[in-house]
Amino acid sequence: MTRFINHNGKKTAVINMFIDPENGFLNPLLSPAQGGSLYVPKGEEVASLMGDIISQTSNGIFVIGQDYHPANHISFAANHPGVMEYRIGKYKELLKAEGQNVPENEADLYLPAQQPVLFFKGFDNPPTFFPFEEIVLDGDRNIIGVKEADGRVRKVEVETTSGLAPSSKDRGRVSKVLDNYFDQTFDEMRANGKQLSTQTLWTEHCIQGTESCKYPDAMKLPEGLTRKLYGDMMSKSIYHRDATSGNEFHVIRKGNRSEVDSYGIGVENDGETMTPAWEVFRDIASKLKSEGCEQVIVNVGGLASNFCVEFSANNTADFLAGHFKMRGMDAEVNYVPEISRGIPIPGGAEVPFSEAGAPVRMQQTRGIKSISLAEVLDQQKPGRSASGGLQLAGGRDRQVAVG
Repeated sequence: MTRFINHNGKKTAVINMFIDPENGFLNPLLSPAQGGSLYVPKGEEVASLMGDIISQTSNGIFVIGQDYHPANHISFAANHPGVMEYRIGKYKELLKAEGQNVPENEADLYLPAQQPVLFFKGFDNPPTFFPFEEIVLDGDRNIIGVKEADGRVRKVEVETTSGLAPSSKDRGRVSKVLDNYFDQTFDEMRANGKQLSTQTLWTEHCIQGTESCKYPDAMKLPEGLTRKLYGDMMSKSIYHRDATSGNEFHVIRKGNRSEVDSYGIGVENDGETMTPAWEVFRDIASKLKSEGCEQVIVNVGGLASNFCVEFSANNTADFLAGHFKMRGMDAEVNYVPEISRGIPIPGGAEVPFSEAGAPVRMQQTRGIKSISLAEVLDQQKPGRSASGGLQLAGGRDRQVAVG
């Protein structure tokens, strides 16, 4: 039986959602052979805090995101030789601007040139943000160019693994970034009716079956869940109920298709393909309804706050929480800053993907409020009685169907 609390006089279930707290995001030293590292500054601090929530909860519900990429993923800069050549040139320019030595050996430039965050002065000092590349995709999701900071789009040459024309299973990878540009900027082309999107390119991380995609010991996950995760590389979601604590865990794997990325836990970046979270939330909602639940609180945090966490919280507010509301339950979605860390992209809420702007955007567009870790821990106490206004999930209506 799920543990309930009294929230505004109603029988309320709490779901804690941890987004991508994997070694690949919180360990800066993982090699490509270990699945790579896309280090989120101070990301290592969140695992033990999540572990505190888990260890202080009984008969609770946890939903955990797992970035789970194949090695040939389209989002890895290293899979685009032309982009790497282009980016290494930009990295050399950055090194000179920062007063750093430029290695003569290209191999010494290859790994750091993939990173969006650079630590020239050590991990204890503020990092330097090195803008990552974005490839431009047309309406069929074929690669047509590389977008520069000023919005201009450089043309590219693309090669597929088979040598044939790009297809849904092999969009191809950039073999060379050309010197010439499209006549119009990215925004101008879109304004004129071109169906364009972008794909951010990252360093290799969280590759399936490697150390990078595993969760750290500090999370204090039950051994039974860990065994299932390590023993099953094929399933898109993993369920485990811990007999000792009564806690239920739902692990949602995302980003596991080579040709499309997945920031949000609910829908992939093509905006169309649903992840297993849709079915998982449906099943959770049905179970809670059968137990007499009247309200649901979903607390969201993890890595990185301005990418996968923000997208996942929005997915929850936009449509995943619809499973609860269509069964007569209210739903509240909260963001937990203390168990979240971001990539240090500067700017306010008006700057897409800015770190400081993430909680503001979530609040303004979806009504997702920020709550403290102390509040989350208090929610885990047996018999806890909560009060205060309930923020309904979703800043906009969306039609969804229940299976």
